[in-house]
Amino acid sequence: MKAEFDVLGPDEDRQDDVQRVIGREYELIDWYALEVEPSDKAVAERFRWGGEQPLLPYFEVQHKGVHYSSREMGLGEFSVHLLFWILEQYRDVEGLTLLLDEPDAYLPPIGASALLVRLLRICLDREWRLIVTTHSSEMIADALEEQAFVLVRTGDEGTALATHCQDEPTVADTLLARPPIRHVFFVEDESAWMLAHVLIEAYDRRFARASAVVWGNGSGYMVELQEHFPRPPQPEIVYAYLFDGDKRAEIHESKQNRWPALFLPTESDPDVLFRTLRADVPRLAAKLNVPDGELSRFLDTKEGVDAHDWVNDLGAEYGRPRVLRVLAELWVDSNETTVKSFFEALRKAL
Repeated sequence: MKAEFDVLGPDEDRQDDVQRVIGREYELIDWYALEVEPSDKAVAERFRWGGEQPLLPYFEVQHKGVHYSSREMGLGEFSVHLLFWILEQYRDVEGLTLLLDEPDAYLPPIGASALLVRLLRICLDREWRLIVTTHSSEMIADALEEQAFVLVRTGDEGTALATHCQDEPTVADTLLARPPIRHVFFVEDESAWMLAHVLIEAYDRRFARASAVVWGNGSGYMVELQEHFPRPPQPEIVYAYLFDGDKRAEIHESKQNRWPALFLPTESDPDVLFRTLRADVPRLAAKLNVPDGELSRFLDTKEGVDAHDWVNDLGAEYGRPRVLRVLAELWVDSNETTVKSFFEALRKAL
C-alpha cells in the first residue's frame, strides 16, 4: 500500500515540532495517509478525519542509522507523530476547537512542556481554540502562568464544578508539588521577613512558592553580602536584598556583577508601618478575632511606646506569628498604590 501513495509529509515546521517534543534528531521522517475501505461504516467514519475518504496513518523514520516504522514505535513516540499527523488533516478547517485528553500521557515532563508550546503555536496560527486535560505538573504550571488553568471536580451531588485560576489563584496548589527555590530575599528582621512574605505572595503566589526569605539581626550582614556576594552570568538561584524603607539614604546601589538592593515600601521600617494600623481598631480586631473593646483597651496602655516595642507587645499578647501575619496583610491591603510601586521595582530588578 505504501508504494501506491506519495509521502504526505511532514513539512519543515511539523518535523521540527515532532523532533522537539520527542527529543530525537531524525535522519528521515516519512508520513503516509493510506486509503482504506473498512466494511464497518462506524470504523470508516472514525478514520475520515474531516474528509471524504477514510485514511490510515502510517509513519517511517530513521534515527542514528536505525530505520523503523510506526508499528515498532513506543506509545510516546507514536502518539506524537499521530497527533501532529491528525492536525495536518484538519489544517484547512477554520474555527476548529481542539479537545485533547491527556496528550502528554506517555511523554516525559520535558516533552509535555514542549508539546503544549507547539500545540499553542499551531492553534494561534490557525485561529483555533484549544482545550487540554492533563495531570502533568509541567502543563498545569504553564497554564497557570498564562492564566488559562481550570480545575474541574465533582461536587457532593455529583455535579461538575469548575474553578478558573483567575478567580482563585491557589486553585492548583493541591495538584503541584512545591517547586524548587529559585529566589532568595535577605531582610533585616522578623517584621521585615513577614512583610516581605506577604508582599511576594501578593505579587505572584507561584513566584512566592519558589521563593525563600532570610532574616538576620539588622542590615549589617546584608551590606557585607551586597559588597562581596558575586552574581554569576547565568544563575540558577536569584538573590536580592530587601532593606527596610528607612535605609534608603544609607544603602548604595549594588555594584556591577552584584545582586540588587531593593527597599521595602515607604521610607519607614516595617514596625512603624504596622503601628499605623492602630488607627483602625475594628479591622485589626476582626483579623485577630478579638473583641474591639478588648483590643482598644490593650492598645491604650501602649500609647507612647516606640513602634518596635508596640509590635512586640501586641505579639506577646495575641501570639507573635499570628500578629505579624495579620499586621502585614492588613497593611498591604490598605496601601495598594504603594505596594504596586514596590512590585514594579521588584519586577525591574529581577
